[in-house]
Amino acid sequence: MKAALVFASAALLLAGCAKSTDQAPEDSAAAPVAATPEAASRLAAYRDAVLALAAGSYGGACNSIDGPMPAEGITIGRDGKAVAGAWHIDLAGARLNLTRTRTAGAAASGAFSASGGAEPYQLIIDSDGGGSALFGPGTKASQCTSVATASALAAKPLYPAVAQFFTGAGATMACVENGALREMTVKPGPAGLALGDDQLAFDASAAQEFLTLEPQQGLLEYGARYADQSHVELGVDSAGKLVMAAYTRSSGAALICSAK
Repeated sequence: MKAALVFASAALLLAGCAKSTDQAPEDSAAAPVAATPEAASRLAAYRDAVLALAAGSYGGACNSIDGPMPAEGITIGRDGKAVAGAWHIDLAGARLNLTRTRTAGAAASGAFSASGGAEPYQLIIDSDGGGSALFGPGTKASQCTSVATASALAAKPLYPAVAQFFTGAGATMACVENGALREMTVKPGPAGLALGDDQLAFDASAAQEFLTLEPQQGLLEYGARYADQSHVELGVDSAGKLVMAAYTRSSGAALICSAK
């Protein structure tokens, strides 16, 4: 949701500036993409990368709406199949979100969620508070606490798992800063981002990272937030093109870029 709002803001800002400068950058905000074999293959690769970080078995002290249930909880496979007893769901077309948070003096925490599909369901795994898992159809979700394996969601930094999709996707983009429209070179690398004169590292200096796959819009999004409250977001589409970059400095000044 947060990343989608950034995309929408970028489109509105760029459209407004384009009117005042007689320029018309193409609106690259989230929009449904054509289902070509190449796009489908790339989206599958994005999904595999996210699921590789989330796959595992998440059980503990588990209860359903009908009372206690087996401690096995739910298993999420790398193939996107999620199974909990008789209930199962395929996450192939789901919106996937993974977050990793680092807090000074505490162990890193992680959370994974999935949503979207033909039938309503809930699927949320969180390592906070000793670990928890919420899963199941509609309003009949089951819940597990004391899910020790949820700590695996925070075991690794997120960017290395998707760096290959952003590295080399650099572009000259239409950017808005302080109300002015200008072109800027934006180039993600294997460990960070060059955004004009700004150099940002995607490493241990990031207090929080997130990954979001939006299959309906054909987008993979990565974001990082730092201790000084500055943050950056990137979006690459199903053609491997960098379509959005946004950087908010610690002062609150924002730089929002969209594909030309």
